[in-house]
Amino acid sequence: MDKYAVFLDIDNTLYCNGAVPERNVKAIKCAREKGHYVFINTARSYGFMPKDLLETVPMDGVVSGIGTDLRFHGEQIFSRSMPKDELYSLVKHFFDNDDGSTVIFEGEEKSLSINCDEWHRDRCLPLTSPEQIYTDYKDIKISKTFFVRDYTESEYKEWSEKYTLFRHETYSEFVNKGFSKGEGLKRMASLVGVPIEHCIAMGDSANDIDMLKVAGISVAMGNAIDEVKKICTYVSGDCNDGGVGQAIEKYLL
Repeated sequence: MDKYAVFLDIDNTLYCNGAVPERNVKAIKCAREKGHYVFINTARSYGFMPKDLLETVPMDGVVSGIGTDLRFHGEQIFSRSMPKDELYSLVKHFFDNDDGSTVIFEGEEKSLSINCDEWHRDRCLPLTSPEQIYTDYKDIKISKTFFVRDYTESEYKEWSEKYTLFRHETYSEFVNKGFSKGEGLKRMASLVGVPIEHCIAMGDSANDIDMLKVAGISVAMGNAIDEVKKICTYVSGDCNDGGVGQAIEKYLL
């Protein structure tokens, strides 16, 4: 039997309105029982994922933080956290240019925030000064920067030279250059010995595009943006209707 590896975005792909549709759960279980790998591939850092997700849907591993943190069968096998001096500079920038927007520095285990909103509060530790990066939070590993606004022109010009930037409708995010969901997929596939043509990626938004372009089979959710649908091998059902499960049934079951 040819072994495949499935890579799933979380939000509005696998996970919808705070839950995983039962069709997704059953299909993933069946695929794994048949010997295929199933991984989460998310922009969220590992520490910023929904706490109950891996308990609800057991997986073979996780590619998180836009490819900066890889875990296989519960063990971290690759990590690229942000250097402390670089993180300090970013934190200082957001304090010096504070407009009240929520800023979150997502971590491998814990996350830090400036102006944390109610929705994220239970997952973040508060930042009150840049110096805390060297004192209170010196041992926290940060994977990604997320903020609830667009880049300014000067920020985009400065940061695009050293970070991979993503713009979304209501928020922005970035990681160090050279990292992406697509690179994370390739690295994990190589580590578990699955060829790219046997990789199936599923997603819905702009930061899934490079992952979808890399995979041998690409699946857009029915609720995906048009830019994603145009590049995919197959458009499945909506997230709420178990689009992940539908695609797994089509290709692996």
